[in-house]
Amino acid sequence: MKTIQIFVKSLVLVFFISFSSNVFAKIAALIVDYDSKEVLFEINADTRNYPASLTKMMTLYIAFDYLNKNKIEWKTLMKVSTVATSRSPSKLYLEAGTYISVEDAVMALIIKSANDVATVLSEHISGTEREFAKLMTKYARNLGMNNTTFKNASGLHHSGQLTTARDMATLSRAMISNFPDKYKLFQKEKFVWKGKTYKTHNRLMQSYEGADGIKTGYIQKSGFQLAFSAVRQNKRIIGIYFGGNTGKQRDNKLRFYMDNAFNKLGITKNKKTNTKKIVKLKKPNLLKYKIVVGTFKYKNNAEKHIKIIKQKYPKTTNAKKSEVVLIKNNGKQLYESRFQFFSKKNAQLACSRLKKYNRDCFIRG
Repeated sequence: MKTIQIFVKSLVLVFFISFSSNVFAKIAALIVDYDSKEVLFEINADTRNYPASLTKMMTLYIAFDYLNKNKIEWKTLMKVSTVATSRSPSKLYLEAGTYISVEDAVMALIIKSANDVATVLSEHISGTEREFAKLMTKYARNLGMNNTTFKNASGLHHSGQLTTARDMATLSRAMISNFPDKYKLFQKEKFVWKGKTYKTHNRLMQSYEGADGIKTGYIQKSGFQLAFSAVRQNKRIIGIYFGGNTGKQRDNKLRFYMDNAFNKLGITKNKKTNTKKIVKLKKPNLLKYKIVVGTFKYKNNAEKHIKIIKQKYPKTTNAKKSEVVLIKNNGKQLYESRFQFFSKKNAQLACSRLKKYNRDCFIRG
């Protein structure tokens, strides 16, 4: 009897460990033909798992849809809330009360996978991240992602936020099909924010023949994940992998599955054609203009002037970054007081307002 009790307790312990472990995520994979939707390989493709930062694919999908419908614009400035700043890394470490453009937010989500930025975008569109998550799930249902439920915009862990490899393949395909021009942004490998360069987390994209996107993901409960797309000889296949123990293992597994799928289609590596391109936004550098409000011999005077302009003309300087820049003029070192992140039109309006109050101002492109 005692032996039976020990055996039963052992079974219960094994069951508990299997279903409560945070270390070992569920392995799942799916490779599909983009054109025919034929499944070329699958493992646990319908097993529900935490989507991690693959969640941001839906956040971006909605942003792209809103851009197409002119509900937002690339240059639209979105205010950063205290809630957004509280999000755990990966993040840009945005400050509450500041602003970020939709253009920068999109690139921060693609390249940096910034959780604080995901919250900013969700709050701008839906008021709260919770409401935005409902919108994400609605979009998912419309795309046929019936096993997916979203609870936040970033992929930070939530017990109710679940998806499958098959649903993520559906979302990847919809992204490529419905927003072909914007999808090209996933090819970009760098993003610059306030002078700092961030590099893509998608290492496989940098080394795999024909790769052109799309998104990596990781939280402890899901393991390392990747949604991936590559084109060889005009044939695109989409690969999804969940549950890697490391990023390198995940990449190697998906590389192996993708190669086998291309071989199954009778497609070998392109030796001469490189499908990767350097892609630029259709509306690059929308907020590249700066206004100079003073030039001084001493840096502290330039800094004091910045404070004065901020205090007296908040309408002109609201949501703009101030800076003091060292320049050379006729061999002399001077300090310029500047405000930046203006469109050309807004820079002209800002200077006009300042000049009405007899304040010096000129524009730098």
